[in-house]
Amino acid sequence: MDISLIHAGLAAGAAMAAVPVILHLFMKQPPKRVIFPALRLIRERQKRSRKTMKIKNWLLLLARMALIALMALALARPRLFSQTSIGSDQEVPTAVGLVFDTSLSMGYKPRDKTLLDEAKQQANDILKKMPDSSQVFVIDSAEPGAPPPLSPAAARKRVDGIVLRPANRPLNLAVGQAYASVADCDRPRHEVYVLTDMARSSWDRDRAIEGLDKVKKVKSGIATYLVRMAPKDIHNVAVTEASPSVSVATQGEPVEIRAKIRSQGPATTRMVQFDLDGKPRHKEQVKLAADGETELKFLTPKLDPAIPIHKGVVRLSGAPDPLEFDDSRFFTFKVQPAMKVLIISDRENDAQFVADALDPDPTSLPAGTPRPSRVETIRTPKFDAQTGDTLKNYSTVFLLNVKEVSETGWSRLNAFVREGGGLVIGLGEYCNPENYNLPVASQLIPGSLTKKESPKETSFGKIADLTHPLFRSYPRQLGEMLSQIPIYHYWGITPPKGSRTLLSYSNGAPALVERSFQGKQTGRVLLWTTPLSRVTDSRLKTAWNEFALPVGENWSFFLLMKQTIPYLAGTSSEQLNYEVGQDAVLPVDPTRRFKNYVMQSEDGKTTERLNPPVDSLVIVTPPIGQWTVTASNSEGEKALMGFSVNPPGSEMSYTAMEASDFDALFGKKGYNLATDAESLKREVTMSRVGFEIFPWLMGLILILVTLENLLANKFHRESAPRGAVGVPA
Repeated sequence: MDISLIHAGLAAGAAMAAVPVILHLFMKQPPKRVIFPALRLIRERQKRSRKTMKIKNWLLLLARMALIALMALALARPRLFSQTSIGSDQEVPTAVGLVFDTSLSMGYKPRDKTLLDEAKQQANDILKKMPDSSQVFVIDSAEPGAPPPLSPAAARKRVDGIVLRPANRPLNLAVGQAYASVADCDRPRHEVYVLTDMARSSWDRDRAIEGLDKVKKVKSGIATYLVRMAPKDIHNVAVTEASPSVSVATQGEPVEIRAKIRSQGPATTRMVQFDLDGKPRHKEQVKLAADGETELKFLTPKLDPAIPIHKGVVRLSGAPDPLEFDDSRFFTFKVQPAMKVLIISDRENDAQFVADALDPDPTSLPAGTPRPSRVETIRTPKFDAQTGDTLKNYSTVFLLNVKEVSETGWSRLNAFVREGGGLVIGLGEYCNPENYNLPVASQLIPGSLTKKESPKETSFGKIADLTHPLFRSYPRQLGEMLSQIPIYHYWGITPPKGSRTLLSYSNGAPALVERSFQGKQTGRVLLWTTPLSRVTDSRLKTAWNEFALPVGENWSFFLLMKQTIPYLAGTSSEQLNYEVGQDAVLPVDPTRRFKNYVMQSEDGKTTERLNPPVDSLVIVTPPIGQWTVTASNSEGEKALMGFSVNPPGSEMSYTAMEASDFDALFGKKGYNLATDAESLKREVTMSRVGFEIFPWLMGLILILVTLENLLANKFHRESAPRGAVGVPA
């Protein structure tokens, strides 16, 4: 904190503080002569009196000196300030950066205007006070690039055109952009105003503000004003999630839709409506506790096979909401026929556990339970006897504890995988390693078999990649479940180059290994080195593990089998629901060569022609809404695709930045915080002109005048000496 003087010349009047000293030295009162018989006693009293008066006179002298010095200083009008002062004059040319937070949360409407409208009004009030010689840089937080310098009049027009933007960059970058523009301007005063609701979603708290080095290079500094536009208390209800249980559903089966409704503020009641394909399907009233959240589940009707793409929305209605963008959320999913799975085994028991996990008996399931897979089983001799391309109708083939496969059988499996199919091999007691290590088999299997291993105490151990589609649904819980499963025997293998171990045993040996084959469609082989079946009596030599336990005892086997089919079929990674700012990637069928792709909004008002894709259709940052993509060719053949785009989920949970957050970003003295127009006015005055000390000096002068008067009266008051004897005149 520094100090400046409005009338610096008058400060020289402080030198008049020496006047009392001069008067004291040249106007000493001559001592009075006292004739009294008891001369000795008089002289003793006179010495004591002079000593006392000397001390008292110094106090009075200091009071008078301070009084004169303070009067001179008060006339000079001192002020405290934190930036180099240029004066309070509004005619000083200024380089101004106006940073607008245009994120969707600025659409909050506490009164009849949104926060962005109030920010624009605040900016116009600032610009009206700027001289025409000022330069203004208007920065939209969603727009990268250096802004052009504008006059205050041109800047007002630019401000009026600012709108909310769904996809924004962190304000750290926008402020840095303002610093760079303002610092390079030759105007004598430099200021940056950040107009924001201060939501944490608009800032990157782990990233420093850019351009702070430029602030230090400006001699007069750059005053930064953070203006909070949002009210202290936020009241809002939002649909934070609405998603189908699967991205690719099975035709003729219902799909479960999960939705989450969150309230910020006091308890409230809202109406929630679920629509599918433009038709209302469900509506219910929901009570929300203060700052509470509730989860809802809806079940679609059985899906019509004639409709390949289904679009839905969960929306709020009822009481008016100050923030509209989060009152609805879209979702899209596609349907396809149930995937056919073939299980090849030598014995029925080896196929039973996988078949029950993938396609259990419908009579044992609750009504409406979807059946995404249809399982067929076949014995190995019958499979070997087949010829031709009989596997093309299956999405996945399981080879479970098979002793030997003919070379023809291995060749057919090889061709199936290289055409994009999925193969799962479960090794076991009866496998012949010589057959599995044949050249035709080694081209396919992700590991050469060595010998049977029988460790004393082993279980499943480390999951190599928790984000892998097989494990990412419940990675922590799945890891805990797998670690509790005893493994008695497994096959030792040597994985070939290009394969990867997805799951190990607790001793580090490979348990699950994957091998991929690139082509028009990616083919994959998964190799389990222990059986995908279970023998009840663990004392038997055919008991290799306790993996295939009932769901109630350990659901890891059931979940991994369920995840395997969509992963190998390539549908588990298919994404149809995005947040704004993401690129939408839609897979295309490589066997169907479409030339024309047209993207259309749900209301039909927006239509865009897309370039034909090479491998997949990439749509760069599509807007919020539900979109349909129609592919066609010259023969009139068509295919429908679709996807949904929603607002960012981070903006649906409003949490305000704290002063400590800004201290870390700007430094404790690197910004001025304002919460309304009055506080902004005070902060600007303090930064431009400083803190007026004159009223405090006048108060201190009043105190000193009073003190000087009291001291003068006390020190020079005549009083009769104690014990004096009066002498008659």
